[in-house]
Amino acid sequence: MPSIKELREEVMATFETLKEYNDKAIEEAETRNGTATAESREIVDKVNTAITDLQGRIDEFEKRMDRPHFNQENPEKSEEESLQMRALEKWLRYGFSEDGPERMSVEEKRALAGTSDADGGFLIPPTFESGIIMNAYDLAELRPICQVGTTGRDLVVLGALSKPTVAWGRQSVAITEQDLTTGGERIQIYDCRALTLISNNTLDDAEANIVAEMTDAFGRALAEAEDDAFAAAAGDDSPSGFSADTAVQARYTFSGVTAALSDATHNGFDALTACYYGIKKAYRRNGTFALNSNTEEEIRKLKDGNGQYLWSPSVIAATPATILGRPIVNPEGMADIGANAYPIVFGDFQAGYKIRDRAGLSVRRLDELYAAYDQTGFQIKKRVGGKVTLAEAFCPIKIATS
Repeated sequence: MPSIKELREEVMATFETLKEYNDKAIEEAETRNGTATAESREIVDKVNTAITDLQGRIDEFEKRMDRPHFNQENPEKSEEESLQMRALEKWLRYGFSEDGPERMSVEEKRALAGTSDADGGFLIPPTFESGIIMNAYDLAELRPICQVGTTGRDLVVLGALSKPTVAWGRQSVAITEQDLTTGGERIQIYDCRALTLISNNTLDDAEANIVAEMTDAFGRALAEAEDDAFAAAAGDDSPSGFSADTAVQARYTFSGVTAALSDATHNGFDALTACYYGIKKAYRRNGTFALNSNTEEEIRKLKDGNGQYLWSPSVIAATPATILGRPIVNPEGMADIGANAYPIVFGDFQAGYKIRDRAGLSVRRLDELYAAYDQTGFQIKKRVGGKVTLAEAFCPIKIATS
C-alpha cells in the first residue's frame, strides 16, 4: 500500500500530465473552431478523474490517521457510563429476546432503563456518542470550518448583539435594516435518522466489535447527510443550505457563460477572481472555496492571464489543494456547473454559517422488520440545525451571462 507521501507525489506527477494534455487540447481547439479532438478530450477527462481518485485516497488516509481509535474499555469512563456501555452492547447484540435480559446484571438493566427515550429507543452513552460525533467531524467537509455549538432546545434564538456600526467625530452612527433584525435569527433543530442493517450472525459473534463498527458506519452516514444539508439543504425538514440561501445568492458574481464556467472568450479566471474579491478582506483571509468534485475537475483545466493553472495540488500533509491560494472543500451535495446554478461559493464559514447540535443521540433496535433476511436494523437519531447568519461573509458564482 503506497504511503501518503507517495500518493502526493503521484498527484503532482499526474497533474503535470493533465497540464500537458490540456495544453494540447487548447492548442487543438484554437485550430479546430474551438473544439479539441475527441481523443485529447478523453485523455484529459481520464487524467482528471485519476487526480480526483488520488485526492480522495489522500483525504481518507489523513482522516483515518487523525481519527481517534474507539476503545470501549477506556479506563477514564465513569462507573455509571461503563455500566451503560456494557448494557447497551448486550442490548445491541441480543435485544429483548427470550434470553437477552438474562444476559444483563440487575445494575446493567437499571442503567439501560434510565436511558430510554420517547421513541422507544435508548440514549447513547457519552463515549459511544462522542465516537460517532468525532467520526462524523473527521469525515465531514463543512462542519470543521463552520461555527459549531450545542443547545438543549428545538429552536435556537441567536444572541441579540449586532455587528457594531462605527462613525468618526460628529458623524451620525447609522443603523441598517440588518441591524434592526439582529436577535431575531432562529436556527430550527431537525431530526436526522440513519438506518443500518447488521447480520444476526455478526451479532452472535463475540469477537465482532459491534459498537466500533456502528460508530464508523453512522459517523460516515451523518457526515454525508450533514454536508448535503449544510451546503444545499435536503428539503423542508433539514437545515438550510448556504448555496441555496437567497441572501447569499443575491451577492453572486456571474460566469459570463450561459451554461459553463468558461468558453472560448471567458477563461473562468475572471469569475473566480471576482468571487474571491466579492467579500471583504476580513473574510477573505479565512475564506474557503466550497464546490463539489465535478466542479473541481473543471477548475483544474483553467489558467490565469499569465497561463498559470489556478488549481494547486497540496504538497504538505493535512493541507488541502487550493484555488487562488485558498483551501477547497468538496461538499458533494452542491450543484454541478449548469445554467443558473450556484456551483461555487467562497466565504468565511466560521463567520457566516452556524451549526447547532442538540445533545442526545438515540438508537432503536428493529428486530422484526428484517427478520426474514436474518438481519437486525439499528436506527440512530441525531438532532441538528444550521443556518447562514451573515450573508456578507459569502460570495457565490452563478452560471449565467449576467
